[in-house]
Amino acid sequence: MWEQHDDATDTRLPTESTSDYHHYVTFALPDLPDHTLRVRQTDSGLNDYCEGAGNGYTGYLSVERGTKHFYFAYFESRNDPMNDPLVMWINGGPGCSSTTGWLMELGSCRVKLDGSGTTKNDYAWTEAASIVFLDQPVGVGFSYAEPGAEVDRTEAAAEDILAFWRLWYRAFPRHQQLPLHFAGESYAGKYIPTFAAHIIEENELAIKQSRNKDLIPLASVLIGNGIYDNLHQATSAWDIACTNVTGSGPVLNETVCSTMETKVARCEYLLKAAETFPDSYIGGAAADFCDEAFMQPYVDANLNPYDVTKRCKGELCYEIEDAISTYLNKPEVRKAFGVSKHVKHFTGCSNKVFQGFYKSGDPYIASAPLVASILDSGLRVLNYVGTLDWICNFVGNERFLNALPWSGQAGYRHQAANNQTAWSGGLTWQYKNLVYTRIWGAGHMVPYDQPEASLKMVKQWLAEKPFNG
Repeated sequence: MWEQHDDATDTRLPTESTSDYHHYVTFALPDLPDHTLRVRQTDSGLNDYCEGAGNGYTGYLSVERGTKHFYFAYFESRNDPMNDPLVMWINGGPGCSSTTGWLMELGSCRVKLDGSGTTKNDYAWTEAASIVFLDQPVGVGFSYAEPGAEVDRTEAAAEDILAFWRLWYRAFPRHQQLPLHFAGESYAGKYIPTFAAHIIEENELAIKQSRNKDLIPLASVLIGNGIYDNLHQATSAWDIACTNVTGSGPVLNETVCSTMETKVARCEYLLKAAETFPDSYIGGAAADFCDEAFMQPYVDANLNPYDVTKRCKGELCYEIEDAISTYLNKPEVRKAFGVSKHVKHFTGCSNKVFQGFYKSGDPYIASAPLVASILDSGLRVLNYVGTLDWICNFVGNERFLNALPWSGQAGYRHQAANNQTAWSGGLTWQYKNLVYTRIWGAGHMVPYDQPEASLKMVKQWLAEKPFNG
């Protein structure tokens, strides 16, 4: 429940009843006039509609005088909520809701395939941490914005993420004593480095200005099957589809693969130009060529881009994604999860947000400089990759990390080539604060495909223990 503060600059507004179903407690800070955090007073309904959830809260971060609203769902650790760390989980897209992480992958429950209810997830990450699932940017999932207030660039949300956590610690002061970890997958390879770099920069400024109360206790980042740049990732689609590097290939015929191979050099040339001049025209030209060269043949074969061993079934190639949409559009579920009436219909991924990001040129901005700066700051970084993914595959991730311009580049390359270690979940190596692991038998969504290995990985990472056994 809510806690009292000694900080005179903190402002907790009176309990309010909004035009929605719910009663909230609202938190604000004088130096964040454009941000307020609304948290539902009680969320006893969470466990009724998410089996195994236990205690938790839902709510909204409202921004710019209420023109933008970020939805969150928070679930306490099943293990030791007073002492276990916090994890913020973000799905990718760009434009996909973090309810995929919550209700399909690592959350306390999983939706039944008929959309009628949920079952307990015995391998939920809440076995080791309390988790905040955040729908961002606005326009994704249960988050929403007034017309014209939409976000179309990753960096635009960085200040809002900082504000979210500062207000969170006003609502839950004891959490500021716990380690915080940012985690996500896919386009989170761009989101998380941007958000983490901004937190690090603001923490350094707070220390210089003796504002310790404003420090965000960021301890690490975890990125699964991330897209960091197109240059290293796009052409690796050929490796996955046309060789046996996954142990399950090739999955396309020799004629198609030969044609794809002839287009690798030109695709890389265009992508280098797009990174040098990241605008929608150059980037669009590169994307058009590379998508036609590599993505179209794969899609035409009706292969699952998230798992080379499967075919596409249902929304986003997984029937459970259809079930999640069905479940989250039930009025009683929306009410239990504190969804605003302004959100008329839940959609797992927003094409409007996706198109907006591409028009802005955001996907053509490589996150390498940010990842390098995070590593050089000393923050721990875990890159984990399911080996059966095609769209954000391990070949591209490993090429990206080998080329990453940070102070430990040479040492990391040596470890990758000479000191790989097998563990029950896969293969791993590390240098200093950068840890990499392949997860065997998993595709794009590691916690869904290999839940036991995923939980073991997270437990050991949060405990700062090496992957072994």
